[in-house]
Amino acid sequence: MRNLVRLLLLALVIAGAATPVQASCALIPQPAQAVREAEVAFVGTVMSIANQDRWATVAVEEVWIGSDLPVTVEVRGGPAGNVASSVDRSFVAATRYLFTVSVANGRLHDSICSGTTEWTADLARLRPAGARPALGAQTEPPPPDPLALVVPLLAAASVGGALVGVGAVLRRLAR
Repeated sequence: MRNLVRLLLLALVIAGAATPVQASCALIPQPAQAVREAEVAFVGTVMSIANQDRWATVAVEEVWIGSDLPVTVEVRGGPAGNVASSVDRSFVAATRYLFTVSVANGRLHDSICSGTTEWTADLARLRPAGARPALGAQTEPPPPDPLALVVPLLAAASVGGALVGVGAVLRRLAR
């Protein structure tokens, strides 16, 4: 009996030490279907990656489906640490994607099963009518800075004054 208990404990320790989790996708949706079925869909560019390229800090350009998003979000394509699965998504920095992700515990999650795809121009045809910029995104040019006009005006006045002065000197010399 003791040996059986030891064997069971050893099996539990070994099972707990194994980090890879096996899973697979039944069918990866095409982009149009992925956008229709996504909890959140948005266009953004990966600014940086972490956690073995599975977590991406993304500059959100436009939200297509779901709640509003700030201009920068984190998308997790797998768990933290040394745990991995066969459906983890790896991201590439400086790459633009159409993200089709889910939300769990207030975080954006992605996997290779989601339909997230690298951006190509033909994906623009999928843009829904309700697409909108990220929260806090600058959608209009900022108003002109009044101080930015002072320097050119002072420069123009200085050049104009110098020309008037040179003209006066030339008139006196001509007499």
